[in-house]
Amino acid sequence: MLRGGASKLYKRAAELAVAGSRGLAKAAVEKEVKLPPQHGVPGRYAAALYMAAVKTDSLAKVEGELSQVASLMSESKDFHAFVADPSVPREVKIDGLNSVLSKMGATDITKNFIGLLSENNRLSELSKIVGKFEEITADQRGEVKATVTTAEGLSTQEMDEIKQGLQPLLKQGQKLSLEEQVDPSIIGGVILSMGDKYIDMSILARVKKLQQIVRDAV
Repeated sequence: MLRGGASKLYKRAAELAVAGSRGLAKAAVEKEVKLPPQHGVPGRYAAALYMAAVKTDSLAKVEGELSQVASLMSESKDFHAFVADPSVPREVKIDGLNSVLSKMGATDITKNFIGLLSENNRLSELSKIVGKFEEITADQRGEVKATVTTAEGLSTQEMDEIKQGLQPLLKQGQKLSLEEQVDPSIIGGVILSMGDKYIDMSILARVKKLQQIVRDAV
């Protein structure tokens, strides 16, 4: 990626996201926790776990334990296959998972939750459930996640410029969590994703658009 003019490009992507903003929903945090409706199996299970963790004052602990499980699943293909494989007997999965959870000193609430997933044949959804749980906890803390993708890594100054450009999208009390991803396949430019905003200003997108124009003209 050429640095000349890159900062303007990143600022422009942020400006486009702000210009098209329709706001980001955020559930109010109260003593009696209220969550926005969660759709799909992963969302419902994640919401149930979140509520249980809050009521038992073990949210931080449960969040850390789920993060460890998620990391193990992403780093170990064997463990991921073991959890997701429907041919592995339920009892074998429960024993294996209990062994892993015991070694990490997991709380009873996490152990019971994993056991519930196994009993309901939902362990194949574990990765998605963990993802939804992380979304819920971030939302309740007022965190808004955004992702910027470039062909090469960004400098600290460029990341700061993007953060500043996205500030108008945030509501009072919200905090921006900006994640950087590097994808050489986009060739150059930038892709910005935040909530329901998706701004693709990559060179790859331009090439595809030109290719479509050529195909339509033939």
